[in-house]
Amino acid sequence: MKEIRCGTCRKLLMKSADRAIVGIIEIKCPRCGTMNSLRPLEPFSERQERHTPEKTCPGNSSSKTR
Repeated sequence: MKEIRCGTCRKLLMKSADRAIVGIIEIKCPRCGTMNSLRPLEPFSERQERHTPEKTCPGNSSSKTR
């Protein structure tokens, strides 16, 4: 868990897991009244790419000549 603290007075505002913040979040500190803006460290792409190796079928090899 990662602690999110106020940028001015360092009061603990919340705890979050890694990659839990997806969009921009604004939290007002109850102690000093500062508006704290949080955003994700790494932007998520809308579509996750798969990285799978090419699979070739033993009977469908294009390198064989007859």
